[in-house]
This record gives sequence, C-alpha cells and structure tokens, in this order.
Amino acid sequence: MPLADTETEPTTTAIDAVFEKLLAEIVRGTYRAGTRLPAERELSRTLGASRPTLREALRRLGEWNLVEPRRGSGVIVRPYRDWSIEVIAGYMRYGKPEAGQPSTSRMVLDMMLMRRALVTEVVRLIAPRVPKGGTAGARLAMARAWSMRNETSYAREDFEVLRSLAEVAQFTPGLWILNQLAHIYFDLASSLRLVVRPPDDYVQTHSKFFDLLESGDAAGASQLMAEYLDRHDAQITAVLGPMA
Repeated sequence: MPLADTETEPTTTAIDAVFEKLLAEIVRGTYRAGTRLPAERELSRTLGASRPTLREALRRLGEWNLVEPRRGSGVIVRPYRDWSIEVIAGYMRYGKPEAGQPSTSRMVLDMMLMRRALVTEVVRLIAPRVPKGGTAGARLAMARAWSMRNETSYAREDFEVLRSLAEVAQFTPGLWILNQLAHIYFDLASSLRLVVRPPDDYVQTHSKFFDLLESGDAAGASQLMAEYLDRHDAQITAVLGPMA
C-alpha cells in the first residue's frame, strides 16, 4: 500500500499543476476565446509535462467548459459565456475582466447573492422535513464552526451545518448540489477571510433557528435564516460595494 501511494501522489500533483497553469492562462486571456491551444507535443514541452498528464488536465478543463476538442482543429478555448461556475475561484485569482465583463468584486457580490438565494431556498424546502432531534449534527457543526471562527476551517464547518440538515431531511438533490458548490464557497470564504467574520450573534441565531426547526415552525426558521444572511452579507457588500 505505501508503494501505491508513493506512485500515485506525484501523478495527481503533476496533473493539478498543469491544470492550474492552463486555467490561469485561459482566464487571463493569454489564450483567448476561439483560439486553438498549441499542439499537444509543444504544450507538453512548454509545461514540462508528460502527454498523459496534459491530456488529463485538458479533460478537466473540458469539464469546466473552458476548452473543447474539435476534430481537425485541435483543442479550442470556449467563450467566456460558456464557462462553468467552477471557474469562478480561478477567475478571482487570475482573471482580468475585459470590456463588458464585471469586475471581480462585482462577481464576489453576485456569488454572495447566489449563495443566499440557494441557502434560503434549501432551508425553505427542508424545514418541514427535519425530524424531532434531527438538528443534533447541525448543532455540533455550529459549535465547531464558532470555535474556528478565526481560522480557514470555519467555512467548512459552517457549510456542514446546512449539509447535515439536508441529509437528515433526506433532501438528497439539495445535498448533492451543495456538495458541488462546496469548493467554490470554500475558496471564496478563504479569499474574504480577512474581510468578514461570523456575526457576533452566530451561535444565538443558529440555536434559535434549530429550535424553530425542532418545533415545526418552518416559516419562522426560513425567515430567521434569510434575515441572518442579509446581515452577514451586508458586511461584504460594505467592503466590496464601492469597488464593484
């Protein structure tokens, strides 16, 4: 088993490194929409990667709708409007918005709007389905999140609160959508860690939220969480709003 781990880790690391380099070049505009990437042999040499490693990195870029292979034309960079939501964290790191495209600050604010809309809708749908005693896992996640409020781990535990509730409510589609967006939220939260902190009423609000769920007050729980997110996101808007 140790031998297998030693053999697979460098391959994964190499693929990730090549993927990140190409992601950066595409979102920076080095390779513009509609252009063809260099031939595989040339690109492998430039990146210092094996061709199998390069192909896997290109496959991942294709999953994010950044590139597509075309018969007789090679690998083509897709238009900005076709990219997948997974690109956003990389865009925050490397992107250079062109005319007619929003600033990165505007995109952060819009991501927070989308997050708030998703969370409030998931809460509305799961609230009537949380069984008595079903908030136990979420309460533990809340406590861990608060204890880590000054660390990057806070975002993961805070996210686990909603994941735990979706799971106990057996709202599987919502749970899987949350899983898909998890790394985007984590990257965004990490970038904004020095900008915002959990509100001082984090524990108080969530404890009341769990109590409302346990009592069957789905409407009250949904309204409370919507108001909390409005206050939470107002901190980010106050900082980034003038730059959007």
